[in-house]
Amino acid sequence: MGVADPPEWTEEVLRKHYADGLGIDLSWLGKPSRHQFRWRSLKGPWITARRRISSGRALTGVFDGAMPTDVYVSTSSWLDPVNLPRLKDTSRPTPILLDHMVVFDIDMRPFCTSRLEKARKAALSLRNWLLENTDLEIQHVSFSGSKGFHLVAHDPDRSLFAEPDPAKREEAVREQRKSLLDSVIEAGHPVDPVVTADTRRIIRLPGTVHGSTGWECTILEEGWLECPVAEWVNSIPRHPMAVRLPARPPISLPRLSLPGRRKKRPRKQADHGPEYASLEVSSHVAGTKDRSAVVVWLPSKWGDVAESIEKAQVAFDAMDIGPVAYLHDGERGLAIVPRAIPRDFLMARLPRAGLHQLSHEIRRFDHSWVRITGKMDDEGWEGELEPITVLGYETSERCSHPWSASHLELCKRLGLPIRQGGGDVAGGSEPSIRVAVRR
Repeated sequence: MGVADPPEWTEEVLRKHYADGLGIDLSWLGKPSRHQFRWRSLKGPWITARRRISSGRALTGVFDGAMPTDVYVSTSSWLDPVNLPRLKDTSRPTPILLDHMVVFDIDMRPFCTSRLEKARKAALSLRNWLLENTDLEIQHVSFSGSKGFHLVAHDPDRSLFAEPDPAKREEAVREQRKSLLDSVIEAGHPVDPVVTADTRRIIRLPGTVHGSTGWECTILEEGWLECPVAEWVNSIPRHPMAVRLPARPPISLPRLSLPGRRKKRPRKQADHGPEYASLEVSSHVAGTKDRSAVVVWLPSKWGDVAESIEKAQVAFDAMDIGPVAYLHDGERGLAIVPRAIPRDFLMARLPRAGLHQLSHEIRRFDHSWVRITGKMDDEGWEGELEPITVLGYETSERCSHPWSASHLELCKRLGLPIRQGGGDVAGGSEPSIRVAVRR
């Protein structure tokens, strides 16, 4: 039921792979020297190129001594991309934004052919919608190397960049991109809600391997987007150590039979009587005395899935316990915080966040059993969980609680592996999962 482990990279393996830099594709950037390049090193920390990069060979030259598992490039071009301050850094002058690519990110987790095919259809639909409803010029669509695609477009309207004040210019671009993003989401396209409007965003660089899969981020050839993934996926470059691409999601739902079943009631009464089976996980961190992860279905009164996640993230950010993995079953969102958190801490803070039910169950039972699959009835499985995203990595640095080994594994199995970075890990690695029959 688990996800394949990522390749076991070494400095030597990566150095050999990037030896000449010829496979790295910068041609689509126009002037690469105006873009910022960042990578996650094998040793752990993020590294930003400290000089301008004009070619793949120049980029691989700055890797030496800290080979990358994942390489990224900025979606914006800048007058000075080398010493780029953070957006909220008011102590330094606002950098001069020269251009900003319009990028849409579509991910369908986990990494498998069936979800990639779903993502391909979504990317094709989005491309056609943009061509029909905007003046954007589609530059290319790239396979990310894992679970989806980046659609990259150019905005021919340069009026926003005529604003002489750098701060006002960047804010105007962000607002325009946000308006476009809202239109795309309103039209029903499943894009990442944060990538498009972020002028400081970085995206994976074509011609570099995805650290978790070993497959290369690759610009699709003409006509590939219109064809099923199965027809061209084997043409995607990958490292010899790359993981196998499964046909279907690696987490599977068991076949269950319910003893003593009543005759199924009409669908409109289903919430009040008929039994269903599902898999449930315990929030308790096995191997600890009083530690619990946060595994909770977000309250329906918080709104739809997107609204509830937005509200939940504000609450979790305030607790400094991120990151948070989010999934949904079509109606509600499920949040998982894979931390080993003292129960007293949770009981004090969960009610303030509006998560009263979880607080009550932890207080009464010392943990909570939470559904992590769809519901199985006479007609099979309904409401299977779909991964959405992981949010709140920035709070991870402020979190004083160790990771929960079992809930990290749970997130991985559900298609949302967590980037741990540093920090201690508590408890055993196997999640406590049971089959439950409920009404």
